[in-house]
Amino acid sequence: MRGRGTHRRKVLGTEYLVSSTWYAIARLAFVVPTALLMSCNGGVSGGGPISASPSSPRFQLFHVDKETLDDMIAMQKDQVVLVDYWATWCLPCVENFPHTVALAKKYRGQGLAAISVSFDRLEDKPKVKDFLVEKGADFDSVISRHDSVGQKAFADFEVGPLPEYRLYDRQGKLRKKWEGGVNQAELEKTIVELLAESKV
Repeated sequence: MRGRGTHRRKVLGTEYLVSSTWYAIARLAFVVPTALLMSCNGGVSGGGPISASPSSPRFQLFHVDKETLDDMIAMQKDQVVLVDYWATWCLPCVENFPHTVALAKKYRGQGLAAISVSFDRLEDKPKVKDFLVEKGADFDSVISRHDSVGQKAFADFEVGPLPEYRLYDRQGKLRKKWEGGVNQAELEKTIVELLAESKV
C-alpha cells in the first residue's frame, strides 16, 4: 500500500515507494542519486523519523530555490507544513531552532511536517550539517542555492529578516508567517489550530 506523500518509481526494473519531498527535488533539480531515493522510502510523510546523522538523506542539504521549495511544500499531502528560514550566522535563528525541532517531534504524529531552509554560504554546508545533527533535526533540511547572504536569496524566497517562520495548512495554503522571530507560544497555538482543521 502506498502511504501519503509517496510516489511509485521503477529503478532497474524494481518498483520502490519514494518520499514525495525527495522525488520533487529529483524531478526539478536532477541531483538525487538512485541510492538516496531508495533510502528515503516512507520519509516523514509516509512513516517515522529517520536517523539524525550526517549521512542521513535529510542532511544532504540540496541546493534549492523558491520554486523547488514550493514544490516540496505542495507534495506534503494533507500535512500542516512549518518552514523555518534560518542561518548559522543569525543568533536569533540559532537560539530558536531547538523550538522548531521540538515542535516537529511533538506534532509529527498528528500531521506536522517541518522543513528548514538555511541561508548560509554553500561552503559552510559542513557547519550547517553539524548544527542540524547536534540539534537532532530529523526533518527535511535544504540550503539556498544562491550561495549568498545578500539580497538575491532574500528576494527569491520573498523573506524578510531572519528567522522567518511560515505555516501552511493541509491544503498547502500559506496561513501565517512571522518575520524576524516569533512568539513560540503563538506559533505552537497556530500549529494546533491548523492540525485540528479538516483535511478536506
